[in-house]
Amino acid sequence: MSALPLEADPFDVRRADHAPGLLRAFNDAGVLRTADVHVALRLAALGGVTDDQVVLAAALAARGPRLGHVCVDLATIRGTATVDSEEAVDLSALEWPEPAEWVGRLARSGLVTVDDEAAAPRPLRLSGTLLYLDRYWCEEREVAADVLRLGEGSTADVDEAVLADGLARLFAGQTDSRQCLAAAAAVLRRFCVVAGGPGTGKTTTVARIVALLCEQAQAA
Repeated sequence: MSALPLEADPFDVRRADHAPGLLRAFNDAGVLRTADVHVALRLAALGGVTDDQVVLAAALAARGPRLGHVCVDLATIRGTATVDSEEAVDLSALEWPEPAEWVGRLARSGLVTVDDEAAAPRPLRLSGTLLYLDRYWCEEREVAADVLRLGEGSTADVDEAVLADGLARLFAGQTDSRQCLAAAAAVLRRFCVVAGGPGTGKTTTVARIVALLCEQAQAA
């Protein structure tokens, strides 16, 4: 089991050969890519930050969106981090900072805004143990506000008779099913989430929702 999957190839484009301290160790292990390292180093240079733990956290925050996450949870990243490697990689051998101290250092850093506190714009945002690039924190808040706004109240112009007829026809003999209830909710409300595991009928339900909405438009 190796902790250094990139060590064998000095020309690997994922390597950041001149990265210092913790950044180098986490890059060698494959947790951080070159782009993550460069973002963190640039932020550190602009902010005059020399704390290895803060710079590592910045790199992990930059890594998150690359993997489809808006933030990094500093309390759990040690157990959830993975690398793209054909070999087993022992990430526990890395010097992961202790979460409480890590969060404390970040809260005192000039690179970080804590929650909603009033401050000059800073590149990182800390909320509990979650660290964001500030852009993604702002966008997450905007999405949440939009969802809450859409979720308030019901759609006023639904023709309930047309809806009832459509449900009875499309869900014949299944009008008490969860799929039918989901379809009704999607038409009656301005915002609705249809969720479920594989094979639970999500795609079929969405197709029927579209049909019901078309019938509403035709009846208007």
